[in-house]
Parts: sequence; C-alpha cells; structure tokens
Amino acid sequence: METSLDVQLFWFSFWAYLIGWLSFTVWLAARKKVWTTIGSICFAAGFVPQTIAFFLRWNYTGHFPMSNMYEYMAVMSWMAVVSFAFLTWRYKNWVISALISPVVIMLMVAASLLPKDPSQQLMPALRSSWLMIHVSLASIGAGAFAVAAAVSFVYLLAVRSEEEAKKTFRPAMRIPFIVLIVIPVILAIFGNVSHVLAKQSTMQCFGAPMSGGNILLLLGIYFVVAGVIWTRMFRKTSDVETRYWAAIGFSGLFLGALGAGILLSGGKISLTENSPLRIFEFFGLTLVLGTVGTFALHTVLGFGAIPGKLHLDGKLLDEVNYRAVALGYPLYTLGALFAGAIWAESAWGSFWSWDPKEVGALIIWLFYSAFLHARYQRGWSGPRTAVLSLIGFAMMMLSLFGNFFFGGLHAYA
Repeated sequence: METSLDVQLFWFSFWAYLIGWLSFTVWLAARKKVWTTIGSICFAAGFVPQTIAFFLRWNYTGHFPMSNMYEYMAVMSWMAVVSFAFLTWRYKNWVISALISPVVIMLMVAASLLPKDPSQQLMPALRSSWLMIHVSLASIGAGAFAVAAAVSFVYLLAVRSEEEAKKTFRPAMRIPFIVLIVIPVILAIFGNVSHVLAKQSTMQCFGAPMSGGNILLLLGIYFVVAGVIWTRMFRKTSDVETRYWAAIGFSGLFLGALGAGILLSGGKISLTENSPLRIFEFFGLTLVLGTVGTFALHTVLGFGAIPGKLHLDGKLLDEVNYRAVALGYPLYTLGALFAGAIWAESAWGSFWSWDPKEVGALIIWLFYSAFLHARYQRGWSGPRTAVLSLIGFAMMMLSLFGNFFFGGLHAYA
C-alpha cells in the first residue's frame, strides 16, 4: 500500500527534528553558534511540513484528523515545537531550548510507532463538531504540560547552589539499585517459585501466552508502594542527590510507561481481558522498562557528569515551568472537561458516564489546579513544583494510554 503524502511529510518532519535535536546536543558540548543555527533551521524545516500534513490529512479523510492516538500524539509534538519556538524567542536562552528539544523527538517517536492508517468512516460518536474543540484543545494543553515536565527535569538535574557547584557530583546508586533491582528480583524469584497469581494473568506476547504474567502482576503491585519506599530512603541523602534521582527516576519511569503503551497499542503485548488486575500488569511492564530507562539515563548523564557542566538560572527554569502550566491549564480545562462533557452528552446522552478517561481527565485537572494553588497561595516553587510537573505529566501519559487496560467509551481511540 502506497504511503499517503501526509505520512511522508510526517517522516520528513521527524528526520528534520531529529537532526535539529542532535545539533543542539552537539552545541551543549561544543558551544559553537553554528550548531544552534543548524538546529533552528531543522526545526523550522520540520514544523512547516508537519503543519501542512495536518491539513492534508484533514482534506483526505474529510473530517478533523484527531480520531486516533497517532493523530493526537502528532498534535502534541506540534504544540511542543510551538512552545520550543516561543521559549527560544522569549528567553533567548539556547540551553533551555536545547534541553526542551528532546520532548519533541520523544513525542514524534511515540507517534511514529502507532498505526497511521486514516479513518475515513467515523463511528457515530465521533461525528460531531465538538471533536475538533475537545481533542484539539486537550492535546495542545497536554503539549504545554510536556514542556513544563521537560523544564522540570532540567531544573532537578542541573540547578546547583554555588557551594554545590564547586564539588564534583557523582550520584550514588545504592538506593536506586535496591528499589529498582534488588526488591523486584526477589519478587520475581518468589513469583516464579510460588506461581502466586498465575491463574489471574493470561497476558500474551506476540500472540503467544506469556509465562511471566504473574511476575508482572507482583511487580505492578510493588510499583504502587515503590515510590513511598524510594522517597523515605532518600530522606537522609543530600538535597542535590535527591533532586538528581527524582529527575532520573521520574523520567525513566515515564519512558517505561511510554514504551509499555506503544507495545500495547501496537498489539505486541496484550493484557488479561476483563480483569480488574490488568492495571497492575501495565504497572509491572512499566517498572521493568522504566528501570532500563532510569539506568540508561544515569549512564548517559550521571557517569558523564553532565549535571555539573550545566550552569542554569533556577529562577528562570522555575518561571518557564509555571508559565507552561499556566498556558496548558485553561486549554486543558476547556478541551478535556467542558467541551468533552458537552460532546459526551451529544454522543452518549450524558454529560458524565464515569468513563475511565473522563475520570482521568478530572483527576489531572484537579492535580494541576492543586499545582497552581500551591504556587499562588502556598508559595511553592523550585524543586517542589518541578516534581509536581513530572508527576502531572506521568498522569497524563497514564490517562492517554488508559483505554488499553481500562476499556470504556474511549476504547476506539
């Protein structure tokens, strides 16, 4: 089957963004202006065809192209590029721009691995003008939250006091090793020997029964309490090390959740059908992939002592984090909640149906409402709001791929 023009333009944008990101990465090490120039040109060269591809797909399908996860992720990446361009213009700080550019690549990679076949015949629930308002505003708001999470990652990773900056930073691996490897290995051995929960898991991998489904169930249950264990163990370490591993740990687990979602959406792995424990299977898969992602990031960043080489203004990063959330919050409120409720009433006859994604959208909205309240009324800033941004975006990704294990009225997406 011949690849449609809009998908060809998507791939052109993907490679342009990839080259741009690599150029910015080289600039971080070499600090030669030519690399920021190349990176900027590449991002501009990718943004134009990506925008054209959106309207071409709209014309080809005959409806607003936001009916599946590929289209949703593509719009999120588009919004991340817009945010990248705005922050570059507003703050004229290439370090921030260079460290936000990987967000675009991450979202484009996620979109590239999803099915791209356009749906020309929409199901009745999608034949509404509210589709455009609901999904577009929600995806643009989510793109702003993605930028806030990227800035928060940089803040936690790189911001140091003058006294800390004079010291050589070598983060210890004892706590992450215990929480992410030792305890999970003990649980895996226990699950393999005892076969506990073996009958409750019928996961499949590449169409064949998966023998370690019960192990993933145990790891998923452990995943719920792992954060508490992680936090309590880090209470007695230095602030700089705590913030470093908060950034690495959250980002690694986010990559794990993204990888798990891609495997599920591509049909490579399927969870147990009609089981209330399927969410723990997803958590277990996320923990396994997230552990790999965490130590891969640590290998690249920690062993290379990159955090000690970045000299960034913490107040500036904190401001960008706040402004990105402040931009995404009203868009997400209007799109995910108000427009979504009106669309739900016209499509399903009820403003609220306790659908998993409806509940997820409400929880995310309440979370970012609490974020802004803590910022305005409690004076929270710096590490606290940075951690909140990472948690909030992790919740966004869980909600995005939630239909694969929760089902519900959004299962068609």
